[in-house]
Amino acid sequence: MSQIPTLKPLERRRAFEEILAQLEAAIESGHIGAGDRLPSERDLAESLGVSRTSVREALRVLEGLGLVRVRPGAEHGATFLEEPANALPRLFGLLFALRHISLASLIDFRATLETSAAATVARSGKTEIVADLEAVVEQMREPDLDPVRFHELDADFHFRLVRGAGNEFATLVLEGVRGAVAQVMLDAIVAAGNWEATHARLVAEHAAIVAAFRSGRDVKAATLIERHIRGFYEQHLRAG
Repeated sequence: MSQIPTLKPLERRRAFEEILAQLEAAIESGHIGAGDRLPSERDLAESLGVSRTSVREALRVLEGLGLVRVRPGAEHGATFLEEPANALPRLFGLLFALRHISLASLIDFRATLETSAAATVARSGKTEIVADLEAVVEQMREPDLDPVRFHELDADFHFRLVRGAGNEFATLVLEGVRGAVAQVMLDAIVAAGNWEATHARLVAEHAAIVAAFRSGRDVKAATLIERHIRGFYEQHLRAG
């Protein structure tokens, strides 16, 4: 029989990965849900025919992802959280720091995501969302605002915008992404110099976006938010 050079021996899956796969299958089938508590390490190990160390490894992975709470003591087991933590900020931060994701890619992603969110908010007619964003802009107007505080408000504005559009997954992803570039963007603001002029321009841009929301002009709102995000990148980040 002829040999096929591209084939390689199959690698055996590690025990904790098999445990995770089985737990995922149990969740998909409806046998485990948010708020449910898993059996103890000992009972899980006996049921699955693996060591308690392997069970512990699997639980640590789930805990690191923010999906379960592991109580002290091996016999207490773990509980799937009804409101899980967002593990994406740490993941995206590491990927960005290791240069697996470029700054240009993140900016492009944000522009695409927020353009859609802006159009959705403008069409929604939900005045409470617009009022919320307007309140953030009013805080931005404070004349003695330093770049650090302004950047915090700026990040809050964009987060509230995406959350207001109502897509939970988009909100989680933006929350993960914004931390990855926070210091880079703040450094760019400081390095630009003439903070007074930069402050005035950024406030005006945010105010124009809110005005488009107020008038329900979805195309205008989407255009302004994209110009705002990409313009900042072109003017400050790419130059840096």
